[in-house]
Amino acid sequence: MSDYKINIVNLNVTNNYVEMTVELEGGKELYYPRISACFYGENDNRILPMDLKSCDKNKAVAIGIFDTPFLFYNDSRSQNVRVDFLFSDGRGENIIIKPEKEIIIPIKKKNKLAHFFSSSKRERSKMIVTALMSALFLPYRKMKVQPNKVTFLSNRSDRLTGNIKAVFFEMTKIENIDITVLCKKGGLKANLPNLFKFFKLYATSSVVFVDDYYHFLSYLKKKDDVKLIQLWHACGAFKTFGFSRLGRDSYLRQSSPNHRQYDYVVVSSNEVIPYYAEGFGVAMDKVIALGSPRCDVLENEDYKKRFKKRFYKENPELKDKKILLFAPTFRGGGMGNCFYPVEKFEVDKIFDNIDDDWVIAVKMHPYLSERPTCSDKYKDRLIDLTSKYDVNDLLFITDLLVTDYSSVIFEASIVDVPMLFFAFDLNEYSRDRDFYCNFASFVPGKIVLNTDEMIDSINNEDYNQELVKPFRKRYFGTKTGEATKNVVEFTKELLDNNV
Repeated sequence: MSDYKINIVNLNVTNNYVEMTVELEGGKELYYPRISACFYGENDNRILPMDLKSCDKNKAVAIGIFDTPFLFYNDSRSQNVRVDFLFSDGRGENIIIKPEKEIIIPIKKKNKLAHFFSSSKRERSKMIVTALMSALFLPYRKMKVQPNKVTFLSNRSDRLTGNIKAVFFEMTKIENIDITVLCKKGGLKANLPNLFKFFKLYATSSVVFVDDYYHFLSYLKKKDDVKLIQLWHACGAFKTFGFSRLGRDSYLRQSSPNHRQYDYVVVSSNEVIPYYAEGFGVAMDKVIALGSPRCDVLENEDYKKRFKKRFYKENPELKDKKILLFAPTFRGGGMGNCFYPVEKFEVDKIFDNIDDDWVIAVKMHPYLSERPTCSDKYKDRLIDLTSKYDVNDLLFITDLLVTDYSSVIFEASIVDVPMLFFAFDLNEYSRDRDFYCNFASFVPGKIVLNTDEMIDSINNEDYNQELVKPFRKRYFGTKTGEATKNVVEFTKELLDNNV
């Protein structure tokens, strides 16, 4: 029996929209409530966020307005849809709550022409490009899917990295598998020269892997016998993304095709399944907790020894130093539209006030061009490793991780690295970006709001490190060390079913 109940304050259904106001009552105090609507159709389901309007000790009110004909990606029929609600308490607990009186809403068939003219200029442009690309794809759609063909697609880099790299190398060990890799860093324009190669691969591969938003996919309807698997590049989930940002600063509309064509999304643990389902606009049963392949090496002692030997051979001056790894995330929209205020990370002031045996290794997000600087006095103690090493590998030689809102904290928890969270703009970031959980109770380390607090924590070794192991257990469970094997075994089952 749940400690919470949902009351329907208002329900207004039209041919194209449903508007709902709900009141959540808690048997225990509400902490950081988040309410989403769960829609269950005959062949699909979807979670969509609601806007929290008010909250006091034991009661929260949320409002949602939903575009019902385009609720589900592939289903264009008229049908009746049941509605439940997903409640997140801010501490990581997710509960499906059924209203006392069952809600059934009628969904009308899609009117694509009306949808086109009611859309923004940006959306209409995308629909036109979709029609053109679909026409170009028609000859390829007739090509036969090869039962042993697997393709890896990435636009994050010109080479495979992270999760998709780990799965690729393991897949190469399997006999009679035809593997193709298509990598090109950049967006739609940068990848246009590969368009027809992509068409052929997407039409003939039995399984296709991606590790980020791959632009071409959202312009085409996938063939049913091609299985598309999202190996998202990051672990866990605590910053809202994708469709979870509807009504905020996201340009996505509920009807957008982005991400929604995935057959499966691989995540690190059951804990984050609802977040990824909502963010990608897919059914919860398409999100599977097989672990994070990129994290397997973090439990490989031989790999750890090899990397440390290589690292100190290439950087002998760091052999007897304590390494502070500075690895923040970006502010802003994303690739080509982001920044980090490096002046906030006061390198000289930090070095002036901590022991001489500390060095700072910088690992900026790949989207960022900014780098922290220091005076000549400390130039030998500030090392930029952004382009040289994978952040996971650097965790092996890290004595302290200083980050902010980066998902690197999940990987760091596996290695049991002490962490400080330099969250100088926490209120602003929380307002603009938002989190699935309450940041202060979620992070496995101490939060510092300015340079003085950071220095004090470093000098006193005050990191709240006792939070790291429970964090790891919660967000990985037992799914560390064998995630790559799990994904490959799952892929082999899909391939066998296509023979």
